[in-house]
Amino acid sequence: MRPEEEVKATIEQFFDAMNSQDLEAMQKLIPKTDKTVHVGTGEGEIWKGWKVLNNATKEQFEGLEYYKAKIRDLIVNVGESGDLAWYFHKLDAEIKSNGNITDWKGARFIGVLQKVDGQWVIAQTHVSIPESA
Repeated sequence: MRPEEEVKATIEQFFDAMNSQDLEAMQKLIPKTDKTVHVGTGEGEIWKGWKVLNNATKEQFEGLEYYKAKIRDLIVNVGESGDLAWYFHKLDAEIKSNGNITDWKGARFIGVLQKVDGQWVIAQTHVSIPESA
């Protein structure tokens, strides 16, 4: 499989894990380092480091009733070294958490993956919601 296809498969696995609220699958896709950074849509949603992100994900899953996401327009680039990649995609999602339903159309995701011990992991992400969404 080409590196771009491996990266795409990893991103799809990430959203499959979100859709099924599979914490163990999520944990396999995130590097266990203090350099991991994930940025959400809320002002306080900046998770730095594996421990902080893992705890936040556990909390999020506790209140999550369902997460139904669909990736669109995925663009993947792999660096010349073959162990670093970056991506962009749009995301449509319906999220029910703590009784509230949030509907995203065209949320924008960007991220960075690195290959560690032969496996792609998601080292950094950022999601934003356009004002028109």
